[in-house]
Amino acid sequence: MKTDLTREQMMTLVERARYQRSIAAGDIIVATSGKALSWLAKWTDRFLHALLMSPTARQ
Repeated sequence: MKTDLTREQMMTLVERARYQRSIAAGDIIVATSGKALSWLAKWTDRFLHALLMSPTARQ
């Protein structure tokens, strides 16, 4: 298989692809972390609400 690209052009393409993959991985990490923190905050709020509003809680 013959290509018309030079070695430098191929290395540039590989570098650009790695950079884009790194950006995409970062986006996934940020989105997943945000969802996890949102879920944790929601359940913490529910737990504290149930704990503090229970009839056995000290006034």
